[in-house]
Amino acid sequence: MRPLLLAALIAPMAVWAATPALAQDLKVTVQGRDSVTLTPADLKALPRAKATFTAHGKQITYEGALLNAALKQAGVVSGDRLMGRYLNQVVMAKGSDGFTATYSLGETDPIYRTNPVIIADRKDGQPLDAKEGPYRLVVDGDLRPGRSVRQVVSVEVKAVP
Repeated sequence: MRPLLLAALIAPMAVWAATPALAQDLKVTVQGRDSVTLTPADLKALPRAKATFTAHGKQITYEGALLNAALKQAGVVSGDRLMGRYLNQVVMAKGSDGFTATYSLGETDPIYRTNPVIIADRKDGQPLDAKEGPYRLVVDGDLRPGRSVRQVVSVEVKAVP
């Protein structure tokens, strides 16, 4: 009797996790400026890249908009102008569960880093499921996915005090 009850409780959770996440807007806030809201269409229109890492012995490939391109939409300095006082900024990505990861602004820009940082909306060619998506921040080249924020709801750029 108990195995049947357990199966009845677990089955809906498995379906929920496999269900593609519904697309949503992403809020990008830059300290001292107004926030920018990027729609799913805005994110799809940005330059895209792939990022790969290994989790639990399996190689996983994510695809999505370049974080750097999304930050440019919000007015963040990038490219050859990204030097001096601008390098004193951090990018904080926050997931719907409250988990936050921080990145230096320099490591999000292709002038300083060859591997992309992306706002992924696809995993191994499929839309992200509800457990991960609709967006996951992925740093290509990271050996572990510890900074890979799931269910990203906001990105904030601010100076380090």
